[in-house]
Formats: sequence, C-alpha cells, structure tokens
Amino acid sequence: ARPTLAGLALTSSLRVRRMAWWSRTRVVYAIGRNYVAHAHELNNPVPKAPFWFIKPASSIIGSGTPHQLAPGATDTHHELELGVVIGRRATRVKAADAMAHVGGYCLALDMTDRGAQDAAKKAGKPWAAAKGWDTSCPVSEMVPAAAVADPSSLDMWLRVNGEAAPRQSGSTGLMIFGARL
Repeated sequence: ARPTLAGLALTSSLRVRRMAWWSRTRVVYAIGRNYVAHAHELNNPVPKAPFWFIKPASSIIGSGTPHQLAPGATDTHHELELGVVIGRRATRVKAADAMAHVGGYCLALDMTDRGAQDAAKKAGKPWAAAKGWDTSCPVSEMVPAAAVADPSSLDMWLRVNGEAAPRQSGSTGLMIFGARL
C-alpha cells in the first residue's frame, strides 16, 4: 500500500496542549497551478516554472477550528495541498541542501475567493486578497520528515463535515513541481 497522509477532519476538535507547530510561521509560500488537471479545469496554461504566491501567517488555523469566508466572497473554493514545513532557518538554500531544512509535512487547505481572484487576474494584480484572509489555510498536525520516506509518492484525501466519501483525493505524484528537490 502507498503511504498516506490522513485527510483534514474539518469537524474534529483540536485540543492543543502545547504550542501549535505553526505558531512561529512567518509566511506561507505556495505554488499555484501545480497540477495539470487543475490548470486545465481553470482554463490556465500548464506552467513551465513554479508560480509562487503567499498567504500570511494569520491565514493558518488548526484543523477543526472554525474558519471564515473571505469578506464579500461569492464563490469560495478549497484545494487540498501538501504542506512542506521548513524546520530550521533557510535563506538562499541550494537545491542540493533543501531537503535538510524540511522539518515535516502537513495537509493544508488552500481556500480561494474565486471571484476576487478572477478580478485580480483581469486587473493584473496579485492574488493576496483572494488567498490570504484570516483563517484561509486550515492545516493538519505535522508529520515529522523522518516518518515520510518519499513526499513525492503520498496519497491525500479530504473529508468535510463528516462526509463518508472524500470530497477531494489525489497523489503528490501528480504534482508538476514536486516536494523533493
């Protein structure tokens, strides 16, 4: 059987007795359009190089914590993502040394206000307002890097509000730009 990171249980109760692993996060760096099928779904070209965007630290909440929709949102989507947790200071790290900085992995829910994103794209503006409102990035507990043999071969799934069938499932093997350098 392939390794699996358990899906976010958005209705579970998160009881944190210690400081949450993400409490010292300064920013979330994300790669957009990282799956061929998703790029096609949104009528976007498949990127030839990583397309970066950011979310502020205030966007992160633990799985099971109530979240809010973006102010004025009319069409909010969510995408299940693999979160790569940088475990130690990393500035201008060479690709060959990058994996030594990975502290672990989590599941992250990238919530997007599609209406605001479409307006920003048409105006040539950044997506910050469409991706980075408070609570727009629920995350699971972190799995230590040593417990994940190959982050490019993980199955992930998402169940929402106790649904029996996963609302979203996929494999990190389908990412255009993988987690292993």
